[in-house]
Amino acid sequence: MNLPRKGSKVITLDDVQYRWRAYSTAKGTEVRIAFNEIEGGQILVAQVPKLFNLKWIVPIIDFGLDHDWQPDESGEPYYIRKNRETYRVLEDHEIE
Repeated sequence: MNLPRKGSKVITLDDVQYRWRAYSTAKGTEVRIAFNEIEGGQILVAQVPKLFNLKWIVPIIDFGLDHDWQPDESGEPYYIRKNRETYRVLEDHEIE
């Protein structure tokens, strides 16, 4: 799965480029993140509040990498949700 280049942005973290895009949903905002230079890798999907803050991008990526997100391997999207001060991995039954 790839993110479209149109409408998405690139961020570099530890010399690695990621492409991200925020989507408005009925319950908030969904931020999708993938490697920029590798196609077909696992997408990280973060469910965050409606009022999305750009400063959350780096912590979202760091949390995903620390909790088994594999952006260099193909696979089902990896879902996390923002809590007040941190994030948590969503189980299959929690994904909407």
